[in-house]
Amino acid sequence: MNSLIRRTCLLMFGFAAVAMLAVAQENQAPAPGRALERVEQFKKIRLMELLNLDEQSSIKFFARYNKHQELLREVRQKQIQALGRVQASRKSKAADVEYDKIVEELLTLENKATEAKAKYIDELKQVLSSKQLAEYLVFETRFQQNLRDLVRDMPRKWTDPLRR
Repeated sequence: MNSLIRRTCLLMFGFAAVAMLAVAQENQAPAPGRALERVEQFKKIRLMELLNLDEQSSIKFFARYNKHQELLREVRQKQIQALGRVQASRKSKAADVEYDKIVEELLTLENKATEAKAKYIDELKQVLSSKQLAEYLVFETRFQQNLRDLVRDMPRKWTDPLRR
C-alpha cells in the first residue's frame, strides 16, 4: 500500500512537472499560484484517502488544517519581508543594531510558527485518533520532503539569493 501511495504521489508530481515544462517551453512562466493550488488540492485528496475520515470529521479536520495553513502563510510572508530588510540593510551598509532587530524578529516568527504547530497538533487530537494523527504527521513530513526533492530536481535557472 505504501508503494502504491508513493507511486501515486510521484505520478501526480510527474504530471505537474510535465505541465510546468510544457508551459515553460511556450516561453511563459507557469503561474506559481495555480501550481501551488493544484499541489494543495492533491495533498488534501491524499489526506482524505489516508485518514479515511467520515464527513463530520473531515469538515472538522480541514477547518483546522486550513486555519493552520493560513497562519503559516502569514508567518512565512513576514519572514520573507524581514529577509528583504536584510538585503536592504546590506545595500545601505546598516549597523549591527539593525541586523540585531531583524534577527530578533526572525527568531520571534520562528517561535510563533513552532507554537502554532504545537497548538494545531493539540487541536487535531480532538478530531483524529492517535493512529490517524501519527499517519498525518508522517504524511506531512514525507509530502514536504518529496516536494523539496521535486523542486530541487527540476531543471531551472537558479539565481543566488545573496546576489540580488
